[in-house]
Amino acid sequence: MTAMANSLLDRLERQDRAFARKVCDGLREALDAAGLRLPSLGVERAATGAHLVQLGGVAPGLASELATLVWTGAPYVRAVRGGEFGGGHPLLWSPEPGELLVDAVSGRLGEFSHLDGRGELVLLPGDGGAPWAVGRCAVRHPTRADLLRAAPVRPEASAPTPTSTSSK
Repeated sequence: MTAMANSLLDRLERQDRAFARKVCDGLREALDAAGLRLPSLGVERAATGAHLVQLGGVAPGLASELATLVWTGAPYVRAVRGGEFGGGHPLLWSPEPGELLVDAVSGRLGEFSHLDGRGELVLLPGDGGAPWAVGRCAVRHPTRADLLRAAPVRPEASAPTPTSTSSK
């Protein structure tokens, strides 16, 4: 594996951990606003290396209240995912500048730069090419496979180079 692929994998691991913590904190805040508390809520690293938000075990009464909240918010979530709330509405999830994202339509990997005037995400390619805009619902976080595909394969600087010998 090249040094660049390793650095991209390290970056993805840090980004995964930060995203899981951000989601966990957001969930904790939302539950607090509803007067609910999950005592075991936290982030753990799975054996696969992925960072997971652990919800933990809860009493049946709390699970019932959570189900009510989910059912109540389900139409809104479906509408947001379906794009009904475009335009001037804020993003529910806002990427951080420099966060790696994959354009799900083209498969291109890019760094989030900013929101353009239409509210689309502007991504910068790692190869120095031209930035492009992508819809809010058309991005996802990269997998390790995405990063390996995006990492250019270059000979290592310390790798020996073949030399030609001439015989007399």
